[in-house]
Amino acid sequence: MHKKIVSAAVITLAVIAAACGASSSTGATDMGTLQVQLTDAPFSTDSVSRVDMFVVRIDAKQAESDSTEAARGASDDSASTGGWTTIATPKAKIELLALRNGVSTILGDKSITAGSYRSFRLIIDPAQSSVTLKNGIVLTSTSSPSVSFPSAARSGIKIQLDQPITVGAAATTKVLVDFDVAQSFVLRGNSLAQNGLLFKPVIRGTLKP
Repeated sequence: MHKKIVSAAVITLAVIAAACGASSSTGATDMGTLQVQLTDAPFSTDSVSRVDMFVVRIDAKQAESDSTEAARGASDDSASTGGWTTIATPKAKIELLALRNGVSTILGDKSITAGSYRSFRLIIDPAQSSVTLKNGIVLTSTSSPSVSFPSAARSGIKIQLDQPITVGAAATTKVLVDFDVAQSFVLRGNSLAQNGLLFKPVIRGTLKP
């Protein structure tokens, strides 16, 4: 098998503005709706048939956050502290390789406060995620060989943004979040059959024109 599994998954965040807030003179807060979709780019490998990622939820917040902050509170059922706002709660296993050639799936949406958001994070459940090889072997966090995740419990993964995402009260904004599978799964040692994979998530977010 090649040193890295070759693929990329793309999450589409469609910010659908809703003019449901009153004017600024009333002191009310403008709101916008954030919709999350998932898709995948072409996958090329001789050994892997599918990659299942259990997505618990997607959170956003207006302040800057580092990877440590993104991981903090990942085990909670919702983002109610630290300034995070939950924008989608799919709580579902997503088969990334089924989402190719423009195919996408909506993960959820929510009306949120309009403004500039500088941090996004993806919460996954490693215990329900896996990589299936073409020979039928399923690699999980507890199998042998296995997929080694950063944590046996839920993991909060920081989404790297190239710029803040502005949610407008009267506009539509789309963001592509690229789940780079090619760089997110790497071989442990020299043999996939003996050593399995290491999950080192690389997820980027860019504003879609």
